[in-house]
Amino acid sequence: MNKGYLIAHVTIKDPIAYAEYAKAAGDAMKNFNPKIIAWSGQYENLEGEIHERHVIFEFDSFAEARRFYESPEYQKARAIRSGAAIGTFVLVEGAAL
Repeated sequence: MNKGYLIAHVTIKDPIAYAEYAKAAGDAMKNFNPKIIAWSGQYENLEGEIHERHVIFEFDSFAEARRFYESPEYQKARAIRSGAAIGTFVLVEGAAL
């Protein structure tokens, strides 16, 4: 089964509210245990929208990544993020090698 990836590109508008989101999102992830592939740090925007933070989470499957994103716990965290940040969130299926 191919891995699933949640890729997020985010620009924070309200650091205090975003910190609340980050805590709530971290708590929501505990039942899914994704692997962090990349987390901000150095980056270079080559094309498209510019965001200040980037993160890639690896899940056991695409379905598991979707299950996390759609979970009630994460949706509560997502509601906190609304207004605290803008961004793009994408689910991607890993390649079969």
